[in-house]
Amino acid sequence: MATPVGILTVSDKCSRGQALDTSGPALRRLLEEEEKTASGQQRWSIVATLVVPDDRALIAQTVRDWCDVTSDGRPRCRLVVITGGTGISPTDVTVEAISPLFTKQLPSLATAMVVGSLKITPMAALSQVAAGVVGESIVVAVPGSKKGSVENLQQILGVLPHAVDTARAHTGTRHLHSSTGQPIEITAPLPLALCGCSRPDEEHSAVQLTDSVLSNDLDGSVARRARKSPYPMIPVDEALRLVLSHMPEPSAVELSLQDIREGQIIAADVIAREDVPGYPAAVMDGYAVIAADGPGTYTVRGSATAGGATKGLGPLQPGEVVRVATGAPIPPGADAVVMVEDTQLVESLGSDGDESVIRILESGRVVSGQHIRKVGHDLGKGSVVIAAGSAITAVGGEIGALAVSGHAKFSVYAMPRIAVLSTGDEVVDTLSPHAGDNVLEYGAIRDCNRPALLAALASLGCPTLDLGIVKDDPDVLAQTMTRALDTCQGIITTGGVSMGERDWLKPVVEQRLQGKIMFGRVAMKPSKPTTFATLPDGGRFVFALPGNPVSALVAFHMFAAPAIRKLAGYHLFSLEKESEMKSCLRPSLVAVYEGQDISLDRVRPEYLRAALTWSGSASKWIVRVVDQQQQSSRVASMLHANALISLPCGTAQKPIVRAGEAVTAIIIAAPHIK
Repeated sequence: MATPVGILTVSDKCSRGQALDTSGPALRRLLEEEEKTASGQQRWSIVATLVVPDDRALIAQTVRDWCDVTSDGRPRCRLVVITGGTGISPTDVTVEAISPLFTKQLPSLATAMVVGSLKITPMAALSQVAAGVVGESIVVAVPGSKKGSVENLQQILGVLPHAVDTARAHTGTRHLHSSTGQPIEITAPLPLALCGCSRPDEEHSAVQLTDSVLSNDLDGSVARRARKSPYPMIPVDEALRLVLSHMPEPSAVELSLQDIREGQIIAADVIAREDVPGYPAAVMDGYAVIAADGPGTYTVRGSATAGGATKGLGPLQPGEVVRVATGAPIPPGADAVVMVEDTQLVESLGSDGDESVIRILESGRVVSGQHIRKVGHDLGKGSVVIAAGSAITAVGGEIGALAVSGHAKFSVYAMPRIAVLSTGDEVVDTLSPHAGDNVLEYGAIRDCNRPALLAALASLGCPTLDLGIVKDDPDVLAQTMTRALDTCQGIITTGGVSMGERDWLKPVVEQRLQGKIMFGRVAMKPSKPTTFATLPDGGRFVFALPGNPVSALVAFHMFAAPAIRKLAGYHLFSLEKESEMKSCLRPSLVAVYEGQDISLDRVRPEYLRAALTWSGSASKWIVRVVDQQQQSSRVASMLHANALISLPCGTAQKPIVRAGEAVTAIIIAAPHIK
């Protein structure tokens, strides 16, 4: 069985997305190219890769987790190789972070690395390489440069298998020493091509800047394509940070009332231009009276209806009333309204004529100001009708408030226009008028990604451009995306982002669109191949999502939806901390899990499709998995889902989640209430 290995890259720049990790992939190639065991098996198996900043606590915690014993009694990683942070600058803290974890120091192993490297460069004298045992695992720290990391590890490759076996030999090591009659040799330096260096004088940099092209050559043959992804797998939070940090600030536009859409954010306070109402108005149907008159018999001077004038009536005199409708102006001299129900007809002008005399009953006794809306009662001139940062909802209150403000146009943040396309020769359109008449040929599939993403974007209030289905042709793909960028700020694609021979998205973005891929893999389940790239000019971007429908939708809600909310202005108001911004853009809450036990994945955090419900009787949020079959290809697992249960990686101490435990639920639609 291959020995499980973890490769940890320590770099502030890589963790911030300012550079790409090249040392980690080079070490991976080195170990995977190592000759097989005598039985013909692969010697090393890379089970974990991660990029972290120069943070002492985070480095130590990652090493502890990787060396932790799993439920089968074995360490998750038998060998941990750390690259970066081994220099002498104040920010280099790798050795300080891992040394306290060592149950045994291995200074001779570290010396072997230094001695071998000194034969190549005197700069090796400035490296703090380290080696030791943590539990039953071997941990070694090597320099951060691509060339230096490979050269150092290469010096001890010959002894590492024996060291790994010895670290967990509880019954002694004699059998290990006698198992082979061959002496252990320190290997010679590997060819530069294997460690990824093209020339001896290549800069000893820990990272490769992100404007380097890593994708397969569009003009290259299938045989020359990469067998392993060159893109480091980064943590989910780091991916979200990269996405949000590369979204430009929102832009405000002036829109008329009929053009404002649900989900948009008001960019500037809306100030009332006039009083509402602009005159004293009757609150109900009845009679305008002088309150001091009290109950009794009164002459009806006339009537006032909503929108009708009262100026011709003259000031109301004692003993007189004026019939008024709801919303009608109150005539001069009146200071109260009596309801129709508190009056009786005494006399009229003919059988069909107007009322001439009415009686106000004792129940109609009023006080001054009763049933009258004063000028500016609903909205005072100069007051704030709706504050900047307010979101337009489907309730209608915000639109109603804007309508009475007296303005014709309003400053709101523009929603980005997003283009959506599906890729694949096998994909059949489902949005054409006669889509249901298609009989699928063998190997074909119906497109559910594009319709689902268009619907998800519509729920955010986002205008869209449907680019249809693009076949697996890099020229057509590049042309389609280029045209879309004339009118759209972003493009969301599905499919073509993995390692297949016709997966063209990354090469097209890098080589045809001159895009910069900020990340090409994310440590999450599902949606690992999720790719995010920025494009030249104007803050444009591409989200290249996996082809499996659930992977595409999960990635959309985890990364694309927060990006769109930021562009729409959701982060600009009452937010001071980065954690608050993330909460605003990708809202979540703590809920009680109900259902069967869930085994936690030991390598990647997982996001399960779930139904989030507020239980009024229990006064708590409850979340349940909507479908026990959570495969990324099963779009039915998204049915009725309004949340994603965010599950951390499992450990020996915490291998499962049980019913009744608190979990984090990421909200993707309105929660249920019962």
